[in-house]
Amino acid sequence: MTTSAKTGQPTVLFYVQHLLGIGHVFRATRVAKALVNAGFTVQMIWGGTRLPSINLDGLEMVWLEPVRAGDSYIADLVRADGKPADEALLSSRAETILNLLEVSRPDIIITETYPFGRRQMRFELEPLMRAARAAPWKPMTVSSIRDIMTENRKQVRVRETLEAVHDWFDLILVHGDANLITLPETLPGANSIEDKVRYTGLVTPGPVDLEVPPSIRCDVIVSAGGGAVGHSLTAAAIGACDYCDAYPENWLLVVGSERAEEEYQSLKARAGKAMQIVRFVPDLTRVLASAKVSVSRAGYNTVGDLIRAKCRTVLAPFEGGRETEQLRRARLLADCGLCELVREHDLSPQSLANSVDKAALLPPMQPDFEINGAENSARIIQEMFQDRQSIKIEFDLE
Repeated sequence: MTTSAKTGQPTVLFYVQHLLGIGHVFRATRVAKALVNAGFTVQMIWGGTRLPSINLDGLEMVWLEPVRAGDSYIADLVRADGKPADEALLSSRAETILNLLEVSRPDIIITETYPFGRRQMRFELEPLMRAARAAPWKPMTVSSIRDIMTENRKQVRVRETLEAVHDWFDLILVHGDANLITLPETLPGANSIEDKVRYTGLVTPGPVDLEVPPSIRCDVIVSAGGGAVGHSLTAAAIGACDYCDAYPENWLLVVGSERAEEEYQSLKARAGKAMQIVRFVPDLTRVLASAKVSVSRAGYNTVGDLIRAKCRTVLAPFEGGRETEQLRRARLLADCGLCELVREHDLSPQSLANSVDKAALLPPMQPDFEINGAENSARIIQEMFQDRQSIKIEFDLE
């Protein structure tokens, strides 16, 4: 068994790359910290820009020179300053990862999203996986993915994913509950890798401290998210309190830190006295837990926050372009009676207010599916790792 020279504990090499959104990074770091709590040393390979809002305490960080998706096309990789990522940079990153594999000799390698996504990063991930499979110490290989895949993918891409799983991975951690949705429902052909799939439950934040500063206590909180995906929800939220019977005032609209200052000031001027507008709140889950109703998109981490906060909820899923994940998730929760659903094309101040009035009559969100996904992930990995070690010992004795 390979162990960390520093701690004497089994070592995990955990690869994470954010290209556009950062929600999956929160999920990955929660899983990584659960592994640390379970007795592993985690070296996290970080391929994107540094994010001060994410707590990385307890993790051994390996900072690659960052790349992100280009503004014009997601497959184009650029440096943090927006300049194209040239061949020298990409080769340097791949070499750094391979050197780390050889020096650290990890017991376990985890890739976040890949091979179910992150095709842009094949230049460094395919060499890593080939080297891992050829390594004499035989590290265990794991893919960590969300519960709902991007649908309507080209068949050739689906085939590439399944072949990579067959060739390179021992375990697929699906961070969801099979009683809610299974992998084959959004990934055709996934039944062929069923023997490698384990469902962990949703990865959600820890228990919530209900003490909230008076300045951000509210009846209705609208969290629009960062970037353009929240614009239509923000537009509908402005003035919605005028049509709301249950809560005609004391609304809080969180518009995200990326809004231009001119637009931010314009929103504040239009909002009126019934609505406070801020860019950011430091502990959103805590604020959600104290609110009467939440209005938000339906991203993975947002829903996890809402479940942990036990908040009455209106979900307005983003449906732009080929996006299907959020609508699928929102429909699943609405069918369980856990939220009100308002579609993108129906968004208006009146429809939003009507949905808030309906949500106010719901019981607090208390689903009967698994929500301790980080801890379960660590347990599953630990059990499989110990089983593999036992088999190795028995083989050596023979």
